[in-house]
Amino acid sequence: MKHSCRFSSAALLCFVLFSDSLAYQWPSPQYDTLETLLYEGRRGDGSSLSSLVHPCRKRPESPAVIAAEWLRTAFHDMATHDTSAGTGGLDASIAYELDREENFGAGFNSTLSDYVTFSNKYVSRADIVALGAVFAAATCGGPIVPYQGGRLDAYVAGPPGVPEPQDDISSITARFSGAGFSQSDMITLTACGHTVGGVRSTDFPQLVAPGPNNQLVITPFDPTTQFDHSVVQHYLDGTTQNPLVIDQNKTMTSDLKIFSSDGNATVTGLANGDFASTCGNIFNRMINTVPSSVNLTDTIDLLPAKVSNAQLTIEKNQLVFKTQFRLTQPLNSTISSTRQVTMYWCDRYGSAQNCKGSKHFAPSASKLDEQNLSPVTQALGIGFTTYSFVVPIDSTVSISKFWFTVDSKNGSAVVTQDNGGNGYTLDHDQVFFVPTLSHSDLKQVSLQKRGGITAAANFTRVFQLTAAVRDGSSSPSRVYMDAQDSAQQGFPAPFTSTVDFQKNSSSSVAGYSFYTANIEDAGYYLTFDLHGTIDGATYTQDFVQTAFLDNTPYVAPVQGQVTNSAGRLSGFCLTVGITFVGILFGSLL
Repeated sequence: MKHSCRFSSAALLCFVLFSDSLAYQWPSPQYDTLETLLYEGRRGDGSSLSSLVHPCRKRPESPAVIAAEWLRTAFHDMATHDTSAGTGGLDASIAYELDREENFGAGFNSTLSDYVTFSNKYVSRADIVALGAVFAAATCGGPIVPYQGGRLDAYVAGPPGVPEPQDDISSITARFSGAGFSQSDMITLTACGHTVGGVRSTDFPQLVAPGPNNQLVITPFDPTTQFDHSVVQHYLDGTTQNPLVIDQNKTMTSDLKIFSSDGNATVTGLANGDFASTCGNIFNRMINTVPSSVNLTDTIDLLPAKVSNAQLTIEKNQLVFKTQFRLTQPLNSTISSTRQVTMYWCDRYGSAQNCKGSKHFAPSASKLDEQNLSPVTQALGIGFTTYSFVVPIDSTVSISKFWFTVDSKNGSAVVTQDNGGNGYTLDHDQVFFVPTLSHSDLKQVSLQKRGGITAAANFTRVFQLTAAVRDGSSSPSRVYMDAQDSAQQGFPAPFTSTVDFQKNSSSSVAGYSFYTANIEDAGYYLTFDLHGTIDGATYTQDFVQTAFLDNTPYVAPVQGQVTNSAGRLSGFCLTVGITFVGILFGSLL
């Protein structure tokens, strides 16, 4: 699908908004999850990955630049790729390769600790390693690297072969070539990776002497802290202090060997050309260097209007529907208090089924302006306003689909957001999770001494989870969950378990009976797919998250109204275009 932007000043924003995302259809759990991480910088429950690195942070009480560590981790993980065999690459195998000389350094352990809680059913550890490289480039003023998901994790070490400073140039060039990078690529990737960070005394004391009392010292590759071409500029003009260029022991000067390997032709081009754009291209190739068996997703583009956390549930003995609706806006702008965002919905059952003759509508319960999110949105100059909706649902008619209108109250046209004219459709109302009737507790467990490892205390989380099943003429033959948690300390294979729910003694509420299951998990991010088999058909609620338990404030539902004007759901391509023009020229402000 092609679109054109008429105003060059908005070209980058236009590229992001008018993209393949126009073909997006809700729900798309993998896309939604990846998009939230990339542009909001966080998981669906609010746990932030980007805040660890942004804005171009250093480690607490350390001179170590986190972005440099994240970039180095991505490169070392990718460097196991074998183009001829189609194996290795960016697959998170780095977690099992830290006992090698080529992967020596505290930065790898720190980086993996940063990432450990963020993988899940739809986002692999390898996807997080790649995302870390995207954030690292953007947060220090570098390029916005296009991002795709779908990487698969390895659970064993890959073959050794990451180039080391003492290797000769023939060996280094051969290693890059084996991973699919030419001599010019090798020089470019090295220069782009070394525009931030430096050489640590703990990693290479022969190059950088430690401080008093063996204090960590980092000698930077170039004198600036931002992502720029200083690393090659100072190399070319002879003023560089990069230890990998100027050290007296020429065996260890790997940057000198690499930069000069083609007579300085590539570094001269980098110094005189568009350094950021060139680095963006080589980083994109780096994070997309994956085993031949892996099929990456399309590029994850920003959704200008996004639905999230849609759920039918029971709160305080009332059947409610809850969701959030996110709109883009220029960063640091103020949204007019007169803007009105309204949610509409249709009955699932009864005489007004699927909006035959009437539909319901209600205003948002609250809104939140969000300006400080991922380094990607910061670089794009984009912020968000999120509108939250909580409405009561009559269980005799239930809810089948919903959509939104945005009225800026400034004379501009009312914008309809309706998922390509189809509405945001709920597959069923037969079985769903009830967070307010579920909870979790920490339990201390003792780890036995084995294999020379000292016994230690550890914790596991004990979950009591409640599901609601719609009452009908027959009871469900089975209610169960497929649980998964890949966010595990030590990076083992994901925890998986299938557990059945049992009907509890609670009375039926709002036409639903309750079922309960218990499960223990030592990981950080348990999710599950909830299933109910009723009259031979199985209904599923996909990717249920448990991080909200025990800390979600109750919000009273906003009473809706009914209109007898059914209307027509307008086309999504038109309404997104109107939204985009409004964002550029303030018609929605």
